[in-house]
Amino acid sequence: MSIETLKNLRFLVPGIIIFFFWAMLGSFTGDWKVQTSLAPDEVGKTASAFVLGLLYYVLPLRNWANRRNYDAVNSNITQALIKIGSDGGNPGKSSWQQIKPLFYRLVNADDSLTIQSRRAMFNGLLWTSSADARVISIIFTIISVAYHFVFDSQGALMGVVVFSAIAAVTWPISWALTEMHKRIGDEQIEIIRSFHSSEVKEFFKK
Repeated sequence: MSIETLKNLRFLVPGIIIFFFWAMLGSFTGDWKVQTSLAPDEVGKTASAFVLGLLYYVLPLRNWANRRNYDAVNSNITQALIKIGSDGGNPGKSSWQQIKPLFYRLVNADDSLTIQSRRAMFNGLLWTSSADARVISIIFTIISVAYHFVFDSQGALMGVVVFSAIAAVTWPISWALTEMHKRIGDEQIEIIRSFHSSEVKEFFKK
């Protein structure tokens, strides 16, 4: 998987989830049906899903949902590289932002690391998609609650149950994917330790 493909999929997946959830909510309430018809009344009903998709893309909701997991993975790599490069000393470079350029430069320069990087990209897509599903299902739970009280829709209560359940399921999925991401990072670190220790040590001397 290329970086461009990953970026495109990370853009498309939330929109697909929102479109699907919007169709589910319409089915639960019986108040709209999502379809590809270009009739003005049908387009108007479906447009709300696209508006939500645009808002999701603009707002940093994915980053908020996945920040703790993202920091855990990056901290795992950072501490491992510090251990390789500092010889037990007190390194001047100790944050992921400082060490990230070294890690990606090594990944791009070594084919064996690049192969592992492709695995990380695929896992990362699942990882961010899980975060997307969590955020969007929480949003749709709130929408369902509001819809029930505003329009006295009993069908919206089904949306509350279903979207809440989806949100709950995404947490253990995210934890499992985070651990998998850490394991991929550990495998990359072993390659770096075996073949690039001198470069890492030189990096920390500067």
